[in-house]
Amino acid sequence: MIPFVKMQGNGNDFIVLDNRERRFSTGELSSMALTQCARRSALGADGILVVEHSRETEYTMRLFNADGSEGEMCGNGARCIARYAFEKGIAGAEQTFSTLAGTMKAVVTPPFVDLDMGTVSLSDAWFSRSLQSRNRTFETSFLLVGVPHLVLFLEDDALAREEKIEIGRELRHAYALFPKGANVNFVVPKDETHIFSVTYERGVEDLTDSCGTGSTASAVAWVLRSAPSCAEVSVEVRNPGGVNFVSLRFNPSRTSVKASLKGKTVMVAEGRLFDEFL
Repeated sequence: MIPFVKMQGNGNDFIVLDNRERRFSTGELSSMALTQCARRSALGADGILVVEHSRETEYTMRLFNADGSEGEMCGNGARCIARYAFEKGIAGAEQTFSTLAGTMKAVVTPPFVDLDMGTVSLSDAWFSRSLQSRNRTFETSFLLVGVPHLVLFLEDDALAREEKIEIGRELRHAYALFPKGANVNFVVPKDETHIFSVTYERGVEDLTDSCGTGSTASAVAWVLRSAPSCAEVSVEVRNPGGVNFVSLRFNPSRTSVKASLKGKTVMVAEGRLFDEFL
């Protein structure tokens, strides 16, 4: 039997495991993600979060997507694992942990977690570039927020869910532009500090109810589009599953931005998985 906790951050849901004793290999964790993340036939989740030991920080976060691939980072996942580590006594209210995308810092005040996303480099990003998909032309931005994100701006939310999935799937696999693939964010602006964003997530291969790194990428792209001279701003990003609050501080040359992500986390259930799912 395998102990687990089910969690969600604004509808982005995860199965959280403690693997500090190295009970499971990478291959077993990947297989577990494929089986347990399946909706209706298992617990169902967007991915599996794994706590492991770290020599540099309080613990290491690993993320296995629903397709079994290992991801570099996930903003909502990082918030969930920080809450998990706090509730389980693995780390305190202020904590640091390691990811494949670097060291993260978090402050836990249940149910909220404020995640320091660090400094996002904009030197290799692009903004206001036109891309075509499904006979439509979109104004787009692209940047790395731990993982690659393509942001598409929409004048309204007239695109149906099925259209977003088709466009997201096509652009996510545009390897000539994105050698590692990309998450695709559909952004509808409300005003200078409020946007709506939904993300087609690489690895999940579907729209998700919320994406933390996607919310951050969407906020950065929107501010540089709507208020390019703004030095410091907070953006309320509404996802289908809830609200992420993104705070941004740009350097004078606009080559980087310090970002933080705050939102709710929910401890949904705790139990044990049967070994047969391995």
